[in-house]
Amino acid sequence: MQDRIALTTERLVMRPLTPSYLPDMLDLYSDPQVTRFLLPMDKAGHQRRLEEAETMWETRGYGRVGIHDRASDRFLGRGGLHYWPQFDEVEVGWVLRTDAQGCGLATEAGRAWLHWGLARLDVPYLTACVAPENHASVSVAQRLGMSTLRTDALHDRQVLVFALHRGITDAN
Repeated sequence: MQDRIALTTERLVMRPLTPSYLPDMLDLYSDPQVTRFLLPMDKAGHQRRLEEAETMWETRGYGRVGIHDRASDRFLGRGGLHYWPQFDEVEVGWVLRTDAQGCGLATEAGRAWLHWGLARLDVPYLTACVAPENHASVSVAQRLGMSTLRTDALHDRQVLVFALHRGITDAN
């Protein structure tokens, strides 16, 4: 599964996350600028998350992905879809290396997953859970045509839950 391409865009290749991504994830999460709005995790936590991602791909046919530069195959971050059983919702997410931020890659990856998910999954909408103070990700969600659905708690932190409903075409 680690070499399988899940989705491509003009500038990105996205592959299912597997335990082989552990060094990339540890490096990504070692940057305090990247993790300031994320749940801190140790090596064992990342290992568990990668195993969960692999299981989600096997059982649901979608999950989190490693995001790579299409031209160089350089690891840029993680994204994709994630099912949250406590909400019974599928979230589209994005986390990029600091040097990959600010050039539209999160929007490009998010747009691709919104289109894929709404075309293939039997869900009324897809969500994005964003820390209210994460202005960059709030802007990405808005550029994707998502609107605020509610506030909620995820990992004991307040989040804005954005949604793009089926039939809304702003994510083009």
